[in-house]
Amino acid sequence: MQIDPATVYLAINPGGLVVLLAVLVLLLAASGAFAYFLVYCERLFKRVYSRPKPLPQIDRAPTKIDRTTITGRGRNWFYSFRREWINVRTGSFDGTKLSAYYRPSTEPGCPNIVIMLHGYDEEPTQCAAYAKLMMKKIKCHVLITHLRGHGMSGGKSFTWGLRESVDLECWFEFARRRVGPHCRIYLFGRGVGATAALLAAQQKGFCPEVCGIIADSPMDTLPSYLRNVLDRDKFISTEAALYRLKMLTKARFGFDMNVCDCAVHAGRIRVPVLLFEGGEDDETLPRGVSDIYDNLRCRKRMVVINDAKHLQCYENAQALYEREIQKFIESCISRLAKLGRL
Repeated sequence: MQIDPATVYLAINPGGLVVLLAVLVLLLAASGAFAYFLVYCERLFKRVYSRPKPLPQIDRAPTKIDRTTITGRGRNWFYSFRREWINVRTGSFDGTKLSAYYRPSTEPGCPNIVIMLHGYDEEPTQCAAYAKLMMKKIKCHVLITHLRGHGMSGGKSFTWGLRESVDLECWFEFARRRVGPHCRIYLFGRGVGATAALLAAQQKGFCPEVCGIIADSPMDTLPSYLRNVLDRDKFISTEAALYRLKMLTKARFGFDMNVCDCAVHAGRIRVPVLLFEGGEDDETLPRGVSDIYDNLRCRKRMVVINDAKHLQCYENAQALYEREIQKFIESCISRLAKLGRL
């Protein structure tokens, strides 16, 4: 039996064909959009957690330092007296090799040691200006740590204060060995270094030798920080990307992103805390730092520098910053005297 092609053509419903083609186009578009979403989130995961810079082979001094800023002058001071700083190494709980610069006090038997923690994607020597300030306010040994995934420390990934807060245990042990079992430790962190210090202080069994924490522009939560700093993609919802990022974090690192939350458990901290925050900070927003402050149940003080952007408090109000550091140290010493630890 011979079928006439014209008859077959007439038997096809043109409307049904259009619907079928439309469904196929929508399926292809949805598949493409979902694939784009997955690729975007994978890149976002690497951007958030991967080491910002490769591990340098040699710890060299920079060829040029901007000395127009306090931070730059601090770095220049560090490298001018580089021979007074000792390179130290230790191993963390997961085998990651950690590095630090250590400067012993010129006063024999000095019991005070300041442990400095820098911010994300920063050189450890960006803490040098603060180290110099602390040395001016109190006789102390100074340890400038290289956070994991930064400087001369190992690690292919950075976890925004979570594993870094556990790494602090190694440096507490270093302080006990080097300074003595009755050492008095002060923590000084900027940015995510401040976050790591606060997260560590929230843990049960936190180092009893810690006398106080100075936290400059800490991050309240990782999701809120990422909402502030991520480039917006006009095709992808920020909340959808963060939800996928949480899933990837849980699957690959085994922890929930929400664990990196300084505010929710700040009430567990028992040592005095001094918070600095810039009023124009668009990365760690003032309201987030205020949440940390409101939840603290220890001796606390928060100083807001109205016109300062992220990590610019010392730069914008040097005299006020130094006065607040002085008063904080004096209050810590007064507390230690009441506790019979002097």
